[in-house]
Amino acid sequence: MILQIINHKNQKMAVKITPVGKKVLIRPKKPESVFPGTNIIIPEASLQEVAQGYVVAVGTEVEEIKVGDLIKYADYVTPTEMVHDGEKHLLINVGDIFAIIGEME
Repeated sequence: MILQIINHKNQKMAVKITPVGKKVLIRPKKPESVFPGTNIIIPEASLQEVAQGYVVAVGTEVEEIKVGDLIKYADYVTPTEMVHDGEKHLLINVGDIFAIIGEME
């Protein structure tokens, strides 16, 4: 994954992010503000984050999880936050991932 940062001289730089070891970089899934089949809309300020996200990059020792997977991770995890293209991304340990979420066949 390529990340743009601004260095100490106010110059934009492109930096490649590759998680090391058993770490995964994810883009958190945004909580739903509208419930399907209803007219209920929850204000953005009241939404609670869901502990789910899309895998953007995987570490060198990660085997079961692939880029693009939707995963469920622990609610109590304390991730390292990073910003890419104005969006928050999280760096978490593989051990904090509970499941890969897929569509039912």
